[in-house]
Amino acid sequence: MPKYSIKTVASLTGVNPTTIRAWERRYQFIEPSRTDSGHRLYSDQDVEKIKWVVEKQREGLTVSQAIQQLHEAPKPKPARLYDEELKDGLMDALLKFDERKAHDLMNRAFNTFSFEKVTKDIISPLLMDIGTRWENGKVTIAHEHFATSFFRARLSTLSLQMPMNPFLPRIICVCAPGEMHEIGLLFVTLYLRQYGFDVIFLGAGFPKEDLSIALHDIDAKCLIFSCTLTEHIANLQEAMRYIQAEHPDLVIGAGGYAVSQQASQFEGAFLGDTPEAWNEWLSTI
Repeated sequence: MPKYSIKTVASLTGVNPTTIRAWERRYQFIEPSRTDSGHRLYSDQDVEKIKWVVEKQREGLTVSQAIQQLHEAPKPKPARLYDEELKDGLMDALLKFDERKAHDLMNRAFNTFSFEKVTKDIISPLLMDIGTRWENGKVTIAHEHFATSFFRARLSTLSLQMPMNPFLPRIICVCAPGEMHEIGLLFVTLYLRQYGFDVIFLGAGFPKEDLSIALHDIDAKCLIFSCTLTEHIANLQEAMRYIQAEHPDLVIGAGGYAVSQQASQFEGAFLGDTPEAWNEWLSTI
Protein backbone atom coordinates (compact mmCIF):
# COMPACT_ATOMS: atom_id res chain seq x y z
CA MET A 1 0.00 0.00 0.00
CA PRO A 2 1.54 3.36 -1.03
CA LYS A 3 2.29 5.48 2.02
CA TYR A 4 5.72 7.17 1.74
CA SER A 5 6.34 10.66 0.39
CA ILE A 6 9.32 11.17 -1.92
CA LYS A 7 11.11 13.00 0.90
CA THR A 8 10.70 9.97 3.15
CA VAL A 9 11.86 7.59 0.41
CA ALA A 10 14.95 9.73 -0.07
CA SER A 11 15.66 9.48 3.66
CA LEU A 12 15.14 5.70 3.69
CA THR A 13 17.24 4.94 0.60
CA GLY A 14 19.88 7.68 0.50
CA VAL A 15 18.83 8.64 -3.05
CA ASN A 16 17.87 12.29 -3.50
CA PRO A 17 14.36 13.15 -4.80
CA THR A 18 15.63 14.48 -8.14
CA THR A 19 17.37 11.17 -8.88
CA ILE A 20 14.32 9.17 -7.80
CA ARG A 21 12.13 11.13 -10.24
CA ALA A 22 14.71 10.68 -13.02
CA TRP A 23 14.90 6.90 -12.46
CA GLU A 24 11.13 6.73 -12.37
CA ARG A 25 10.77 8.51 -15.73
CA ARG A 26 13.66 6.80 -17.52
CA TYR A 27 13.43 3.22 -16.28
CA GLN A 28 9.81 2.96 -15.12
CA PHE A 29 10.70 0.29 -12.56
CA ILE A 30 8.74 2.03 -9.82
CA GLU A 31 5.21 3.35 -10.23
CA PRO A 32 4.15 5.59 -7.35
CA SER A 33 0.52 6.47 -6.88
CA ARG A 34 -0.65 10.05 -6.53
CA THR A 35 -2.59 11.90 -3.87
CA ASP A 36 -5.55 14.10 -4.80
CA SER A 37 -3.15 17.05 -4.83
CA GLY A 38 -0.74 15.25 -7.19
CA HIS A 39 2.01 14.31 -4.72
CA ARG A 40 3.77 10.98 -5.20
CA LEU A 41 3.24 8.15 -2.71
CA TYR A 42 5.57 5.14 -2.74
CA SER A 43 5.01 1.63 -1.40
CA ASP A 44 7.31 -0.60 0.65
CA GLN A 45 8.02 -2.53 -2.56
CA ASP A 46 9.11 0.68 -4.32
CA VAL A 47 11.48 1.46 -1.46
CA GLU A 48 12.98 -2.04 -1.57
CA LYS A 49 13.51 -1.80 -5.34
CA ILE A 50 15.41 1.47 -4.96
CA LYS A 51 17.51 0.03 -2.13
CA TRP A 52 18.29 -3.00 -4.31
CA VAL A 53 19.48 -0.79 -7.18
CA VAL A 54 21.65 1.25 -4.81
CA GLU A 55 23.24 -1.93 -3.49
CA LYS A 56 24.01 -3.13 -7.02
CA GLN A 57 25.59 0.24 -7.80
CA ARG A 58 27.94 -0.29 -4.87
CA GLU A 59 28.89 -3.62 -6.44
CA GLY A 60 29.91 -1.82 -9.63
CA LEU A 61 26.84 -2.07 -11.86
CA THR A 62 25.32 0.87 -13.69
CA VAL A 63 21.74 1.84 -12.91
CA SER A 64 20.47 0.35 -16.18
CA GLN A 65 22.35 -2.92 -15.55
CA ALA A 66 20.98 -3.11 -12.02
CA ILE A 67 17.41 -2.53 -13.18
CA GLN A 68 17.80 -5.13 -15.93
CA GLN A 69 18.89 -7.64 -13.29
CA LEU A 70 15.97 -6.57 -11.14
CA HIS A 71 13.55 -7.43 -13.94
CA GLU A 72 15.25 -10.76 -14.63
CA ALA A 73 15.81 -11.88 -11.06
CA PRO A 74 13.17 -13.08 -8.58
CA LYS A 75 11.57 -10.24 -6.69
CA PRO A 76 13.77 -9.17 -3.78
CA LYS A 77 12.43 -10.10 -0.40
CA PRO A 78 11.08 -7.01 1.36
CA ALA A 79 13.06 -5.90 4.36
CA ARG A 80 11.35 -5.42 7.70
CA LEU A 81 8.92 -2.55 7.48
CA TYR A 82 10.26 0.73 8.79
CA ASP A 83 7.41 1.19 11.27
CA GLU A 84 8.25 -2.20 12.80
CA GLU A 85 11.91 -1.21 13.06
CA LEU A 86 10.94 2.00 14.85
CA LYS A 87 8.60 0.17 17.22
CA ASP A 88 11.22 -2.44 18.10
CA GLY A 89 13.89 0.24 18.47
CA LEU A 90 11.63 2.21 20.77
CA MET A 91 10.96 -0.87 22.88
CA ASP A 92 14.70 -1.52 23.15
CA ALA A 93 15.36 2.09 24.19
CA LEU A 94 12.66 1.98 26.87
CA LEU A 95 13.90 -1.32 28.28
CA LYS A 96 17.40 0.19 28.48
CA PHE A 97 16.04 3.38 30.13
CA ASP A 98 17.45 5.41 27.24
CA GLU A 99 15.05 8.36 27.23
CA ARG A 100 17.04 10.44 24.73
CA LYS A 101 17.02 7.64 22.14
CA ALA A 102 13.34 6.97 22.77
CA HIS A 103 12.46 10.62 22.07
CA ASP A 104 14.64 10.58 18.95
CA LEU A 105 12.83 7.50 17.62
CA MET A 106 9.45 9.04 18.36
CA ASN A 107 10.45 12.18 16.48
CA ARG A 108 11.60 10.10 13.52
CA ALA A 109 8.30 8.22 13.53
CA PHE A 110 6.27 11.43 13.39
CA ASN A 111 8.55 12.86 10.70
CA THR A 112 8.02 9.75 8.56
CA PHE A 113 4.43 8.65 9.10
CA SER A 114 1.04 10.21 9.64
CA PHE A 115 -0.10 10.93 13.17
CA GLU A 116 -2.77 8.22 12.92
CA LYS A 117 -0.28 5.56 11.81
CA VAL A 118 2.17 6.37 14.61
CA THR A 119 -0.49 6.14 17.30
CA LYS A 120 -2.20 3.03 15.91
CA ASP A 121 0.74 1.01 14.56
CA ILE A 122 3.60 2.02 16.85
CA ILE A 123 2.51 3.50 20.19
CA SER A 124 -0.64 1.48 20.89
CA PRO A 125 0.87 -1.97 20.15
CA LEU A 126 3.98 -1.05 22.12
CA LEU A 127 1.96 -0.03 25.18
CA MET A 128 0.04 -3.29 25.03
CA ASP A 129 3.28 -5.27 24.60
CA ILE A 130 4.91 -3.65 27.64
CA GLY A 131 1.81 -4.30 29.74
CA THR A 132 1.75 -7.95 28.67
CA ARG A 133 5.47 -8.37 29.38
CA TRP A 134 5.01 -6.96 32.87
CA GLU A 135 2.03 -9.25 33.56
CA ASN A 136 4.13 -12.24 32.44
CA GLY A 137 7.12 -11.21 34.56
CA LYS A 138 9.37 -10.49 31.56
CA VAL A 139 10.03 -6.87 32.55
CA THR A 140 10.25 -5.24 35.96
CA ILE A 141 8.01 -2.66 37.56
CA ALA A 142 10.81 -0.14 36.96
CA HIS A 143 10.55 -0.73 33.20
CA GLU A 144 6.78 -0.39 33.30
CA HIS A 145 6.93 2.85 35.29
CA PHE A 146 9.64 4.32 33.05
CA ALA A 147 7.64 3.55 29.90
CA THR A 148 4.48 4.94 31.48
CA SER A 149 6.26 8.16 32.45
CA PHE A 150 7.71 8.52 28.95
CA PHE A 151 4.41 8.03 27.14
CA ARG A 152 2.47 10.14 29.63
CA ALA A 153 4.76 13.06 28.78
CA ARG A 154 4.39 12.45 25.03
CA LEU A 155 0.65 11.90 25.36
CA SER A 156 0.10 15.38 26.74
CA THR A 157 1.57 16.75 23.50
CA LEU A 158 -0.10 14.17 21.26
CA SER A 159 -3.53 14.96 22.66
CA LEU A 160 -3.36 18.51 21.36
CA GLN A 161 -3.14 17.11 17.82
CA MET A 162 -6.13 14.78 18.18
CA PRO A 163 -9.42 16.23 16.92
CA MET A 164 -12.20 16.01 19.50
CA ASN A 165 -15.74 15.12 18.48
CA PRO A 166 -18.07 17.41 20.50
CA PHE A 167 -20.93 14.93 20.05
CA LEU A 168 -19.13 12.13 21.90
CA PRO A 169 -19.37 11.88 25.70
CA ARG A 170 -16.60 13.02 28.03
CA ILE A 171 -14.84 10.11 29.74
CA ILE A 172 -12.70 10.06 32.88
CA CYS A 173 -9.95 7.43 33.13
CA VAL A 174 -8.42 6.59 36.50
CA CYS A 175 -6.81 3.65 38.27
CA ALA A 176 -8.56 1.85 41.10
CA PRO A 177 -7.84 3.22 44.59
CA GLY A 178 -4.35 2.09 45.58
CA GLU A 179 -3.46 0.98 42.04
CA MET A 180 -0.27 2.59 40.72
CA HIS A 181 0.14 0.76 37.38
CA GLU A 182 -1.01 3.22 34.73
CA ILE A 183 0.18 1.72 31.45
CA GLY A 184 -3.05 -0.11 30.65
CA LEU A 185 -5.04 3.00 31.48
CA LEU A 186 -2.74 5.07 29.30
CA PHE A 187 -3.32 2.69 26.39
CA VAL A 188 -7.11 2.95 26.76
CA THR A 189 -6.88 6.75 27.02
CA LEU A 190 -4.86 7.00 23.83
CA TYR A 191 -7.28 4.66 22.06
CA LEU A 192 -10.30 6.73 23.10
CA ARG A 193 -8.67 10.00 22.09
CA GLN A 194 -7.85 8.58 18.67
CA TYR A 195 -11.57 8.22 18.07
CA GLY A 196 -12.47 11.71 19.18
CA PHE A 197 -13.53 11.19 22.80
CA ASP A 198 -12.82 13.98 25.27
CA VAL A 199 -10.85 12.03 27.87
CA ILE A 200 -9.59 13.27 31.23
CA PHE A 201 -6.67 11.11 32.38
CA LEU A 202 -6.36 11.12 36.18
CA GLY A 203 -3.68 8.42 36.40
CA ALA A 204 -2.81 6.46 39.54
CA GLY A 205 -5.56 5.63 42.00
CA PHE A 206 -6.57 7.82 44.93
CA PRO A 207 -9.35 7.72 47.58
CA LYS A 208 -12.90 7.32 46.29
CA GLU A 209 -14.08 10.32 48.32
CA ASP A 210 -11.64 12.63 46.52
CA LEU A 211 -12.69 11.18 43.18
CA SER A 212 -16.34 11.84 43.98
CA ILE A 213 -15.56 15.48 44.78
CA ALA A 214 -13.69 15.85 41.49
CA LEU A 215 -16.62 14.35 39.58
CA HIS A 216 -18.85 17.18 40.81
CA ASP A 217 -16.54 19.59 38.97
CA ILE A 218 -16.27 17.50 35.79
CA ASP A 219 -19.22 17.18 33.44
CA ALA A 220 -18.55 13.59 32.40
CA LYS A 221 -20.90 10.85 31.28
CA CYS A 222 -18.57 7.92 31.82
CA LEU A 223 -15.91 6.83 34.32
CA ILE A 224 -13.45 4.06 33.46
CA PHE A 225 -11.37 2.36 36.16
CA SER A 226 -8.24 0.32 35.50
CA CYS A 227 -7.02 -2.36 37.90
CA THR A 228 -3.90 -4.43 37.28
CA LEU A 229 -3.22 -6.12 40.63
CA THR A 230 -5.83 -8.43 42.19
CA GLU A 231 -5.03 -7.04 45.63
CA HIS A 232 -6.86 -3.84 44.62
CA ILE A 233 -10.05 -5.54 43.38
CA ALA A 234 -11.87 -5.06 46.70
CA ASN A 235 -10.99 -1.35 46.70
CA LEU A 236 -12.21 -1.08 43.12
CA GLN A 237 -15.56 -2.72 43.83
CA GLU A 238 -16.09 -0.55 46.89
CA ALA A 239 -15.20 2.57 44.90
CA MET A 240 -17.59 1.63 42.09
CA ARG A 241 -20.47 1.16 44.53
CA TYR A 242 -19.68 4.42 46.32
CA ILE A 243 -19.32 6.49 43.13
CA GLN A 244 -22.47 5.00 41.60
CA ALA A 245 -24.47 5.93 44.70
CA GLU A 246 -23.07 9.46 44.70
CA HIS A 247 -23.43 9.89 40.92
CA PRO A 248 -26.34 7.67 39.79
CA ASP A 249 -26.36 8.96 36.19
CA LEU A 250 -22.68 8.18 35.63
CA VAL A 251 -21.82 5.15 33.47
CA ILE A 252 -19.00 3.21 35.14
CA GLY A 253 -16.72 0.70 33.44
CA ALA A 254 -13.67 -1.26 34.52
CA GLY A 255 -10.81 -3.04 32.82
CA GLY A 256 -7.27 -4.24 33.34
CA TYR A 257 -5.59 -7.54 34.07
CA ALA A 258 -7.10 -8.05 37.54
CA VAL A 259 -10.61 -7.21 36.32
CA SER A 260 -10.32 -9.59 33.36
CA GLN A 261 -9.42 -12.40 35.78
CA GLN A 262 -12.68 -11.82 37.67
CA ALA A 263 -14.85 -10.50 34.85
CA SER A 264 -17.98 -12.30 36.06
CA GLN A 265 -18.02 -10.09 39.17
CA PHE A 266 -18.33 -6.94 37.05
CA GLU A 267 -21.20 -7.97 34.75
CA GLY A 268 -21.90 -5.15 32.26
CA ALA A 269 -19.14 -2.93 33.64
CA PHE A 270 -16.28 -5.06 32.24
CA LEU A 271 -14.81 -3.35 29.17
CA GLY A 272 -13.18 -6.47 27.74
CA ASP A 273 -9.60 -7.23 26.77
CA THR A 274 -9.44 -5.99 23.18
CA PRO A 275 -10.17 -2.77 21.27
CA GLU A 276 -13.04 -4.60 19.56
CA ALA A 277 -14.58 -5.37 22.95
CA TRP A 278 -14.05 -1.76 24.05
CA ASN A 279 -15.91 -0.53 20.97
CA GLU A 280 -18.82 -2.81 21.77
CA TRP A 281 -18.94 -1.59 25.38
CA LEU A 282 -18.65 2.06 24.35
CA SER A 283 -21.58 1.68 21.97
CA THR A 284 -23.81 1.10 25.01
CA ILE A 285 -23.09 4.39 26.78
